[in-house]
Amino acid sequence: MSKQRRVKPMFSLTPVVFRDSPIAGRGVFARRAFAPGEVIVPYAPKQKKVHVRSAEATAAAETRLTLLSGDQVIVPDTGVPGGWLCNHSCDPNAALYASGEGRIQCARPIRPGEEVTIFYGWVSHNEPHRDPCRCGSPRCRGYINFDVSDDDAEHVEILDDGRLGMDEVLRRKIGDYVDYLRSIGQEQVKEAIANTLVRLKTRAPGSVVCAY
Repeated sequence: MSKQRRVKPMFSLTPVVFRDSPIAGRGVFARRAFAPGEVIVPYAPKQKKVHVRSAEATAAAETRLTLLSGDQVIVPDTGVPGGWLCNHSCDPNAALYASGEGRIQCARPIRPGEEVTIFYGWVSHNEPHRDPCRCGSPRCRGYINFDVSDDDAEHVEILDDGRLGMDEVLRRKIGDYVDYLRSIGQEQVKEAIANTLVRLKTRAPGSVVCAY
């Protein structure tokens, strides 16, 4: 009887490990090398989806762990580790994709043992110092959030065709940030900024605009 040849796996069945991070809390760490374009880990291996306008979605948003996917909000089961544990970096090596069930995908080569980081892209309202960043990157901007203020809204007008018009002062502020977003492949965040400005212009006087 011939001996059965042992087949060497081509990749680890557990490509990441979840452990304490020097950035914050627990993080996601690569157990093998990843190349750009590879899916690293699902955003939430166990999850449920609720409609974006439901009360449950609004309550879940307070955790800042939810993920918007079309008109649905993905709410992770935090009892099961997944990509939702990825820490923010101002120079991320991976990106979060909201399509389908949500996934973390490699953006630049990742070495075994390296922490997998993503860009959160939070937009806040009148809270410029809300989310201090501890990513430690040479490109660290100091804060995770990009703040849009009531004063910024004074530099904006909604044009007849529905487009957003802004003066040179605000264009310069946002332009610098968009240049940075482009350099890390996160230009989509400018849509959240524009949406926040529109909501500021159309809100009831004195009301607070929720951050993205």
